[in-house]
Amino acid sequence: MFETIRTLHYLIKIRIHMIPVRRSIKTMDSQGAWDTVFHFIRPEAAGLMKAIPSRVIYHGLENLPETKGVLFVGNHQSYFDIPILMSCMESPTAFVAKSTLAKTPIVGPLIRLLDCVLLDRDDLRQAMDAIHQTSYRLKAGLNMVIFPEGTRSRCDEMGEFKKGSLKAATLSGAPIVPFRIDGAHALFESNRGLRVKSREVHVYFGEPIETASLDREQQKQLATHIRSIVAALK
Repeated sequence: MFETIRTLHYLIKIRIHMIPVRRSIKTMDSQGAWDTVFHFIRPEAAGLMKAIPSRVIYHGLENLPETKGVLFVGNHQSYFDIPILMSCMESPTAFVAKSTLAKTPIVGPLIRLLDCVLLDRDDLRQAMDAIHQTSYRLKAGLNMVIFPEGTRSRCDEMGEFKKGSLKAATLSGAPIVPFRIDGAHALFESNRGLRVKSREVHVYFGEPIETASLDREQQKQLATHIRSIVAALK
């Protein structure tokens, strides 16, 4: 119960602190806004994980490239995957997120502030537009995170990576960094009711994978190939 109260308190604090940041970026260009938001969100994300409190252990941080415009691809277990990943990023980062999340009271404002790309998988035209938006952001130097399963697994099992989910990487030629999150579902999704519990979470990063030189057949098999790499990370 105390973990839940602390988490809600911290989320409300972030929401309040977000207001002046949203105002300040209105007159900035994209690069300035991304930098400003990143320097606000990164410590807040780390603070949220400490407020639970949860111990997050990162493996393979040496695999994070110094270049910008990287597509991070991995499994999706929890709403907390976003702050878990944001806590260790070294440059502005956004997410490809389901459009329905933008309507939620807590996550929605955060998604809009990060300039995330919203995806509606039931609308083919909108989904294609989301791919191109993601590609544009990657080319402009914004790191992007995508969860190719399409939804939270809420457990240790990993679902199929959707075909076409990595199209933005091949369109932009962005390198892919695979990652695997282990144990995040135990923070919230595996609990009864709306309860947050303190747990240990591990995040594994693999070596970057170049996409610029992939031929058509390799592009078709990319989602399956990346899934096998993610599953093997430890």
